[in-house]
Order: sequence, then C-alpha cells, then structure tokens
Amino acid sequence: MTSSQIQGIYAWLLERGLSHTTVLHVHRRLKEMLAHALKWGMIAKNPADGATPPKREKGQMPMWDAATIRRFLDESKGTRYPHIFEFAVMTGMHRSEIAGLKWDAVDLESGRMEVVATLQQIPGHGLVTGAPKTKKSRRNFTLGPSTIELLRVAQGTQQLARIEAGPLWRETGYVFTRADGSPVQPDILTKNFRPMVRELAMPPLSFHGLRRAFATMALQAGMNPKIVSEALRHSNVTIILDTYSHVLPNMQGKLAIAVENILKR
Repeated sequence: MTSSQIQGIYAWLLERGLSHTTVLHVHRRLKEMLAHALKWGMIAKNPADGATPPKREKGQMPMWDAATIRRFLDESKGTRYPHIFEFAVMTGMHRSEIAGLKWDAVDLESGRMEVVATLQQIPGHGLVTGAPKTKKSRRNFTLGPSTIELLRVAQGTQQLARIEAGPLWRETGYVFTRADGSPVQPDILTKNFRPMVRELAMPPLSFHGLRRAFATMALQAGMNPKIVSEALRHSNVTIILDTYSHVLPNMQGKLAIAVENILKR
C-alpha cells in the first residue's frame, strides 16, 4: 500500500458521505496499525505518514431534533425499510452492523442482543460478512421495550414475506431482509434514505446521521457522555465532547440545578 492509495481511500470515504472527522479517525487508526507493522519489520516505512487526512470540520454537524426524527419515522411508515430506520435511531448502530444482525444474536424474551458481525459491500467481492473492527465493537445490548416491540413487528413482517415469496424465499437468518429473504445491502439503505429526506423537505442528513441522532437524544436525556461514548464504541469520550458540544451547555444547566436541589434537601 502506498501513500497515494491511502489518499485515494480517504477521497472515496468522503465521496460516500463520511464526515471529515470520521475519515480523520480512520487515518489515525490506520497510521497506528501501520506503525506496529513497521516496528515488527513487516514494512519498510509507514505509508500513512505521507497521506494527508482531511481537517476536522468547523461548526456544528447536521443533526435532527426529536420532533424532526419523530416526523421522519412517521412519514417513513409504508416504505421499504421503516423498521431499519427506527432501529438505527434506537440503537445508534452502524449501517454494516444493522445489515449483519442475525436472529440468533437476538433474545427478545430477555431483551438482549449481541453485535458480533457486520455485512459490507466490497467492490469486486459483493456482500462480505465480517467481525466488528475492534473487540470494543463486539458487545451486548440491553434492548428497551419499544425496541423489543419493533423487532417483534419486524419478525412478523418477515414471516408474511416468507409466505408471499413461497419457494423463492431464501432462509439467511438475517433480522432485516429484502422481500425474498436475502440480506439488505448497506448501500441500499443510504440510497433509500437520502431521496426520502429530500422528498419530505427535511433538513439534510445522511443515514449515518441517525447514529448521531441517537447520541444527541441520549445526551439531552441526561446520560453521562462516557456512557454514550461507550454505546457508540468511540475510542475515547473526547469524540463525544467535541462532536456534541452544542448539547452540553444545556446539560451543564441541568447539572447546576441538580446540585442545588441536593443542597436544599
């Protein structure tokens, strides 16, 4: 791998809608990995040293407030992937993790779910199943009542699709599937999401923005930034503090009131 190839990867990621901040994190992780390879004598030099990552974007990242999210979820009902859109908001999971989720990793009775696989579209290779990129990404979820109900509805919808498809049905075991049971391509989710946002005349947002919506609502609900950071599998809480700084002033106000209330007891 050369520096120019790495530079091309950064450009490709940006073209696919990833933010400058996300690509910058990719650069840092890649540079760290290649530094280990250099140390172990596997490569002669670190090609990431010669690549120039994008600078962190200034200003607030586009986000939807709770009212806008509710409107979108309401409007998306009746479309092809409403369950996926809602599930993304409720869990903050990556697109590849949602597409790669299988029923054997979900226990609706106990309200638990494991994230142990991803599904990605790799040029020249088609759909490829993989493992979450780090041990931290492989994790357990405790599902809320609404999310459990959402998955039960998705399960029922899948049963009806199985009947309608008949012998054409493909038993793949995925939670979210196409009409014939085959897995949903992650890119298809983005291609369905963007036109819907435009047609509904809603503020611009990418599918990845639903993950940010999850974080924003969690912080607005008073969740500790450290907990939110761990839920999103960020390498450290600084990413949350930088990205969602616009939410924190309101939290600080609640903090001051909470302290005063304790002192008044």
